Amino acid sequence: MRKIIAPVAAATLLLLSMSASADVAQVWQCQLAEGKTNGDLMALSNSWIAAAKGIDESASGRIYFPVAGDAKEGSFIIVLYLPDFTSWGEFLDAYPGSPVAEIDAGWNETAPCENVSGLWNAVDLE
Repeated sequence: MRKIIAPVAAATLLLLSMSASADVAQVWQCQLAEGKTNGDLMALSNSWIAAAKGIDESASGRIYFPVAGDAKEGSFIIVLYLPDFTSWGEFLDAYPGSPVAEIDAGWNETAPCENVSGLWNAVDLE
C-alpha cells in the first residue's frame, strides 16, 4: 500500500504546486477585417479588456502579432487570462448580457476569429 500512496501523494503535490502559479488562458486565432487597421483592433481590444475587468478585475489580455513564419498578413492571436478555473467559471456565468458580450457582438466587423477558441492552463517556467 505504501508503494501506491507515495507516488499518488507526490503527484498530488506536484499538481497543487502547478496550479498555484497557473493561469487559465482562452486563445483565439483571428484575422483583421479588410479595411480595418491595427489601431481599430487595439481600440476594440482595450475596450473589451476594460469590460472584462468589470466582471473580474484580475482579467488580463495580450495580442500576439506574427513577426516571422507562415502567417497571413493581418493575422493575430488574442488571449484572455484569468487566475484559475473558478474565476473562469464565474466570468462565464456573468458574461451573458454583460458589456463584454455587447462588444463581442460587433467583434467580427473588425477582426473575425475562428469559431473555436481553446482553453489552456498556462504554467510559469522556473
